[in-house]
Amino acid sequence: MNLWHLLKRANLKQLWELLTLSLGNIRLLWPTYKATKQAVKYSNELYGAQHHKNTPANAFRHAIWNWLIAKECRKCQKNSKKVLKWTERITGMHEKILPGDALSNAMDIHNNAVGRSVFFKFDEHDPEKALTILRKMTNQSKKVNSLDDLKLYSEVQLVHLIDPH
Repeated sequence: MNLWHLLKRANLKQLWELLTLSLGNIRLLWPTYKATKQAVKYSNELYGAQHHKNTPANAFRHAIWNWLIAKECRKCQKNSKKVLKWTERITGMHEKILPGDALSNAMDIHNNAVGRSVFFKFDEHDPEKALTILRKMTNQSKKVNSLDDLKLYSEVQLVHLIDPH
């Protein structure tokens, strides 16, 4: 999730949309950056390079990323609905600028929503508790093969495309 790599891949319209979104939420940029770095750190520590593929580890990375963005942004924005909207929009921009195929994008968006759901389900925002919950969910991640398969799972179930073995 290298910022320079992201910006190089964006087209002019996407850059404008990202700039507009960012300027409208300028105080949430630093917490989002911190959360992104922490999500990659956790993913590297727990799963190594597996989180770069569409495995359960990737599902974990997307979920913890969204959870951490919400946690960090909640410190400076007390309105939970605004935090949820920001987290969804900024991670959605990531998927828009760095798209994969339709199924991997849908999987990422689904797993992003799982992370936000876990954050807003619990009042206590302890990273260790979130890691425990999301790791358990990672172990129970379901493999999907199509967009129709993905529709079978709600925002309480992580999904992946590739089995880790």
